[in-house]
Amino acid sequence: MLRAFLIALGVLLLAGGLVTLHLLGSFGWPAAAQLLFGGAFLLFVIFAEARRYSAKKSGGPWEATGERFTDPTTGKLMEVRYNPQTGQREYRDAG
Repeated sequence: MLRAFLIALGVLLLAGGLVTLHLLGSFGWPAAAQLLFGGAFLLFVIFAEARRYSAKKSGGPWEATGERFTDPTTGKLMEVRYNPQTGQREYRDAG
């Protein structure tokens, strides 16, 4: 919900910058630059954050730990797996 709001805000800032530049021409470039930069920066940060924290799959042997739990956000039964080479843990749908 918050992510969608911030994306919409970023798009509105970009659109506002373009409209300001179109309507005011060379007189409006300082305000248009601020709006364009702010919108572009906001969108970049949102999409970079989403990519950074997405689940990463790495190769190697994954072993089941025997741990299972119900994910509170989806209600699905999840299984915990462990990669002894990297020390990573991953959570897979056990259904």
